[in-house]
Amino acid sequence: MSPIRLSDLAFTLEAVLDEAFGQKAMWVVAETSDIKNYPDRGYCFLTLVERDSASRETVAKLEACIWRRNYHTIGDFERETGVAFARNIQLLLLVSVAFNPVYGLRLEILKIDPSYTLGNLERERQAVLDSLVKNHPDLVWLEAGHYITANQLLPRPAVIQRIALIAAPNSDGWRDFRHELAQNMLGYDFVVDEYLTQVQGQGAERAICGQLERIRLSGVPYDAVVMVRGGGSQLDFGSFDTYLMGHTVAGFEIPILAGIGHERNVSITDLLCHQSVKTPTKAAAFLIEHNRQFEESCLQLRERLRLLVQDAMLSARENLDREIERLRFVSQTYFRERHTDLTEKAVTLRHLDPSNVLRRGYALLLRNGRIITQASHIQPAETLQVQMYDGTRTINVVE
Repeated sequence: MSPIRLSDLAFTLEAVLDEAFGQKAMWVVAETSDIKNYPDRGYCFLTLVERDSASRETVAKLEACIWRRNYHTIGDFERETGVAFARNIQLLLLVSVAFNPVYGLRLEILKIDPSYTLGNLERERQAVLDSLVKNHPDLVWLEAGHYITANQLLPRPAVIQRIALIAAPNSDGWRDFRHELAQNMLGYDFVVDEYLTQVQGQGAERAICGQLERIRLSGVPYDAVVMVRGGGSQLDFGSFDTYLMGHTVAGFEIPILAGIGHERNVSITDLLCHQSVKTPTKAAAFLIEHNRQFEESCLQLRERLRLLVQDAMLSARENLDREIERLRFVSQTYFRERHTDLTEKAVTLRHLDPSNVLRRGYALLLRNGRIITQASHIQPAETLQVQMYDGTRTINVVE
């Protein structure tokens, strides 16, 4: 058999493939790998693979590209899903088959279906939540379609002042949280102990859970634990969407405040923690507002107490004035009655005054200055005194 030129074989393959797949597009499911993206040039090269679901071994692999005319599909996908176009993502792709005698077989990606990726992420997350509810019903349960956790039911301190902060060192999330807390317009002071660690990427979930364990064993009576990270793609939230993280957060014994995403990102950690806000800045603002509400309630109680004391003092003053008036009336009546009694007694005393009696012609018979009231007490031949109005005379008793 005579050999043929390589170009003849290549052109033959090109013709066969063009006849079978030319001008045809088809939807395929594949996982991304080995991405070489050139945004400034407007094209991207990557490898699409299919892996065995059990062994994760590669069962198929084809090279693919996105040319300038369809390069916008990457941005459309990221905006729709909040997921970065990166390796190891399973996608639903509209592709066409192309063969070039020089560059070989390649799939041209025409479109990426964002709903498929969002559905996959949601299914994975739902499976984790279902497992948590099934395996740890004492920590996570459903009520009226909402997930309730032991951490959510922890009492929130009236004032949150001592905080354990979990964040990546020198990250935007760490910086935004500390700045917002330090520069609060109300002048509140917070004690923040930092537990710095990676918060995304491989090994992040175990690093974060390790810091939570350190906090638990520290013995410090923290009012709250705050977890923050800056903005990023949905893919960067993988460490907050795991079974380990959900279980640790749901059962943690200190209220956890999560500020780990933006408006479109809701992770399992957000669902199961004590309180979730969207950004590190809003996490700090939440703490400030929480303490402001306590101060406001204290000010309202102070004002209420002031009004109550004012009313009580006014009422007491009115009661005192009434009692004073009553006392004045009673005392005047009492003294007037006593004055009348004294006047009557004075008149009686004047009538009973011995000098007045003697003036009316009576006399007192005395023995050694003592009045004698009975005749049987007088002895013959004794000397007595007789006191009359104008003087005293000595007399001798004859009989």
